[in-house]
Amino acid sequence: MVTKHRSMARVVIIFCIAAITAFAGIAQADDGEWGGGRHHFKKVSEQLGLTDAQKAQAQAIFQANRAVMKPIFTSLRTERKILQALIHADKIDETAIRNETVKIALIQADLNVNRATVGAQFRAILTPEQVATLKTLPHKGDGRRIPSQQ
Repeated sequence: MVTKHRSMARVVIIFCIAAITAFAGIAQADDGEWGGGRHHFKKVSEQLGLTDAQKAQAQAIFQANRAVMKPIFTSLRTERKILQALIHADKIDETAIRNETVKIALIQADLNVNRATVGAQFRAILTPEQVATLKTLPHKGDGRRIPSQQ
């Protein structure tokens, strides 16, 4: 009976890891682009009424961030491929799957900290009125998106 429960628990764990990995992959598919890239930046900049100077500052912030993000995304892709191989292996190595999942979680944490940092840098160039407007715009996480990086 205990063996049956352990087997079922393993199946549930593997399914959850696979689902989380898939959803995280979808969320990261834009490779750090700000809500879909240039088109979204143009739309949001219009909604916020950014000045040409603010647009230039924002572009500089987002461009500088790309150099930071590229190796993080490369690492994330690599670790996800490793996890997928472990999940689909003929012999299940629970410890290896857990260790790889932790690696991915740490990379995801780095991405989240980076997004918060870049978002704060972006908000710092906005007027209080623009920040208030930005807070009403859709943002990532609840089916809506706000700028974090370009």
